[in-house]
Amino acid sequence: MFVFAVTATTGMAPGIVGLFWESGLMGKIIMTLLLGFSIVSWAMILLKYQYLRKAEKESREFLTEFRRTKDVNELMKTADAKKFSPLAALFREGHRETGAILKTFPEGKVPDSDIPAVTEEIERSLQMTTQDEVMYMERYLAFLGTTGTVGPLLGLFGTVWGIMDAFYGIGLKGSGEIGALAPGLAEALINTSGGLFVAIPAVIAYNYFSEKIRGIGTRMDSFSIEFLSYVSRTMLRKRS
Repeated sequence: MFVFAVTATTGMAPGIVGLFWESGLMGKIIMTLLLGFSIVSWAMILLKYQYLRKAEKESREFLTEFRRTKDVNELMKTADAKKFSPLAALFREGHRETGAILKTFPEGKVPDSDIPAVTEEIERSLQMTTQDEVMYMERYLAFLGTTGTVGPLLGLFGTVWGIMDAFYGIGLKGSGEIGALAPGLAEALINTSGGLFVAIPAVIAYNYFSEKIRGIGTRMDSFSIEFLSYVSRTMLRKRS
């Protein structure tokens, strides 16, 4: 009801533009800040969505190839081609660490007594790689979380400021007519809606991406077990 009242006031531009221009300086500053948060957060949402979609797609493809092909050279070629896949990165690091460890033993043969220690060393390398990949995927999520928290607070601050302006206008004119209330109400209304408009997509995206990244992290943990099993069988065959 207040929106219609404000937009119907003589001399005001209609809609959101009218609310913005009728608001005070503080309202304009807050709306500019909210607009900046919105632009950056939407850019991050689109980029993060595309990256995670590619990461999931390439990880599925690499996992299929890993289970189908046991030729190390073919797997390395596939892993090198999957630039977005965390599983491919895990395989490359695991293969590199395994090769470095095998070079420390005569003829690349690991004694039975050393296999548990070697396996533990490779597992530690895989865990560190998993943590690095998860941290990389979580980049910029903190900004989305901050936007989801700060957006409504900025909107609330603008709302309170606008109401204060409205009462100040009543005090100056000595009446509660719409002309005295309009600037303050415009500031309150536009900042409230602006804060929610910025925060809601950021919160939804933050929760969605966090769930996706947790799923990829779990898949990496499972792949680490498969890779360790693969390495153990390979070492045993090389010793036979």
